[in-house]
Amino acid sequence: MKIKYLGHAAFELNLEDGTSVVFDPYESGSYDGALAYGPITGNYDVAVVSHDHPDHRDAGVIERAKSVVDAKGSVELAGIRVSSFPTYHDESGGAERGANLISIVEAEGLRIAHLGDLGHAISAGEIPELERVDVALVPVGGHFTIDASTAASIISEFEPKLVIPMHFKTARVGFPIEPVDVFTGLMENVERAEGSEITVTRENLPPDLKVVVLDPSL
Repeated sequence: MKIKYLGHAAFELNLEDGTSVVFDPYESGSYDGALAYGPITGNYDVAVVSHDHPDHRDAGVIERAKSVVDAKGSVELAGIRVSSFPTYHDESGGAERGANLISIVEAEGLRIAHLGDLGHAISAGEIPELERVDVALVPVGGHFTIDASTAASIISEFEPKLVIPMHFKTARVGFPIEPVDVFTGLMENVERAEGSEITVTRENLPPDLKVVVLDPSL
């Protein structure tokens, strides 16, 4: 499958059979222009959404998607399985920013986890399904989500094969969050991909934990 980083917490998965999945499509220009990534224009078979804030749920993208996953539980859609688990957007049980879903997409023999706007530490005892996922899409910018050190601890706890950071400061993000370098400075085996997309198969998964930083495409 191809994994493409659109920007912020939005990713696109494209499978060999043509099935397409989008995670957390943002509303371009939301929060008075603080989120300045370009609009997401694709049509998707499945949209997986962690919560309903505008920087994670664009109404137009959701309307164009054939199916939407935005609640806890497991479903099979378009030949893939999506399992979603309730967490919180903050360290106060949701009192500050509400709920958040962590979702795992299973397709082509791979398990891809998107942590959404996770705002607190989690353990393998709480969500054992996350243990040793193949790919983890992890927020690292802090302030509204877990910060770099908490992200590193969660990665150590769950031991994914491949980690792709998201939700970090760039020139197109006006939020008071940290750049990705704060996170990568805590990690070993970091690669900065040349571009916004990588191809992942069971055969090319790294034998040990690897962090790949993708450039936002929009």
